[in-house]
Amino acid sequence: MRWGLVAVAIAVLVAGCSAVSFGGDGPAAGPTSTVTPVPVTDSPQPTRTVAGERPPGVSVNGTVDAEALVRAHTEYLANQTYTWSVREDASDPGDGFVRRVVVGNETFSLSQVQGEPRRNASLYVNESGGFLRVVEPEGTRYDLLRLPGRPADYVFATVSIRQFLGDRTVAVSTVDRRGRTYYRLHATGGPAPGALGPAEATISDFSATAYVTREGFVRSLAAEYDRVVDGDSARVSIRYDYSRLGESTPSAPGWVENVTRRSTPAPVDPDATPERTATAERPGTPNGTVTATDGPEGSAATTTAGG
Repeated sequence: MRWGLVAVAIAVLVAGCSAVSFGGDGPAAGPTSTVTPVPVTDSPQPTRTVAGERPPGVSVNGTVDAEALVRAHTEYLANQTYTWSVREDASDPGDGFVRRVVVGNETFSLSQVQGEPRRNASLYVNESGGFLRVVEPEGTRYDLLRLPGRPADYVFATVSIRQFLGDRTVAVSTVDRRGRTYYRLHATGGPAPGALGPAEATISDFSATAYVTREGFVRSLAAEYDRVVDGDSARVSIRYDYSRLGESTPSAPGWVENVTRRSTPAPVDPDATPERTATAERPGTPNGTVTATDGPEGSAATTTAGG
């Protein structure tokens, strides 16, 4: 692959962690309304049928065509500004990570915190290139990236949709929040998705919950599972949310001026084109527990369906 220096940023962001999908096919199209994250709930699987239409890729019997859902999600976000946040937690001390990507017009920023050893990474991208800062116990480093990639290289929502919902049968219910209806897709059991840890990891007790608009915008997606590696077991949860659609504007951090003073960019092939990431290593997150099953405040279940 010819990533140019996008590979440098990705390597820094994911170094020293176990594997999970960490790239996407690209953000994508929709209205310019502000979105408030919809908390994922852990209510029992619904059993009644949802009347009327469903999001693209979700059939009447609950089976999910992940490719159709990804296409609709991508179209909804195209040419749209947004903020995307993801967090993973594990019962293993020091495991997990938190990442936040703010996507504006012709610019984006990223901040990420890993667990132990503590590592904070920040990336700001504009028409001049990418400005990278990494803070570690050993010190702080800066890099200027001539080919930092696109938001799709760091927002892995579409990969998560394929990984957690593809080829599954979900229970479908509807939830009303602030005057808008969301489809709650809930899957339990079945074969474990791939790439949820090292190759030798054993995955069990998997479940996933997504909140999706009628147009196919997957606003929130969460998954939980048990992972065993070399006899060590952990309960893992991962969740992403979109917010501030049409209202996200990245700001240049104050440390950007340090990048041009302290970094020495490597030569770059001017004809090189950064490609999207496929799969990368998973970064970690700070200590603390995030609950992927908080109840939706101000939400009211309206209809339910069996999948």
